[in-house]
Amino acid sequence: MEDSFERTLYYNILSIWTLSAIITMPFLFLTPSPYGKFTRSGYGPILSSRLGWILQEIPSFFIFAGYYYFSPRKELQYTVLSVMYLIHFGNRAFIYPYYMRNRKSTTFAILFSSVIFTTANSYLLARGLLYFDPPIDSSFFRDETRYIGIMIWLTGFYINIKSDSILRNLRKPGGSKYKIPFGGMFEYISAANYLGETIEWIGFAIAARNYSAYAFALWTFANLLPRSLSQHKWYLDNFADYRKLDRRAFIPFIL
Repeated sequence: MEDSFERTLYYNILSIWTLSAIITMPFLFLTPSPYGKFTRSGYGPILSSRLGWILQEIPSFFIFAGYYYFSPRKELQYTVLSVMYLIHFGNRAFIYPYYMRNRKSTTFAILFSSVIFTTANSYLLARGLLYFDPPIDSSFFRDETRYIGIMIWLTGFYINIKSDSILRNLRKPGGSKYKIPFGGMFEYISAANYLGETIEWIGFAIAARNYSAYAFALWTFANLLPRSLSQHKWYLDNFADYRKLDRRAFIPFIL
């Protein structure tokens, strides 16, 4: 009975969660999120980005890892999908903040909202994939679409890691001056790191083919597209020659 109740509650929450992405997206176009170069007063105490990253990403890793550990679904297809998820958020929670070189800051409001988001998202993904959604049988490994999804995820992950490395190496340790990034997908767009992450979760959704993965891909797009446009505008406003590079914001040659 308890399982049936939580299953019903879970799908109700997932429906609201998906709808929230659609409703929230237009508001994100109105003003940049107050973090990094866009940090401003009025959003609570200013915090270190390194601390903020660790605190906001840790729930994603440990909640999902905990559900996987106790899940009855331990077949290889579930392990593959879980490892994909945990690789990304292991990097985000432990590796990425360790190598941060700049003095970027974030606000308490962004940290708080990010923790709420990562907690809810990791619960929905783990509980859906590993417990509630229709089971994935061994035909997973005979389905070309699943492999396409994994390859798309790998492509996005590579773009994301490569872009983070380019951004990280723009400055010497302790430096605070912003510079134009070059190399990788930055030759074509201003927000290569955001594009990479979006591609990752689209690929994951194609491979997993479950409701919560589709919702996360939608949320990623809804969140990162507005950020990419803000990033692009910032470069145009702050570097006189940036327009000559003929870059787009988010999708090469298009947007």
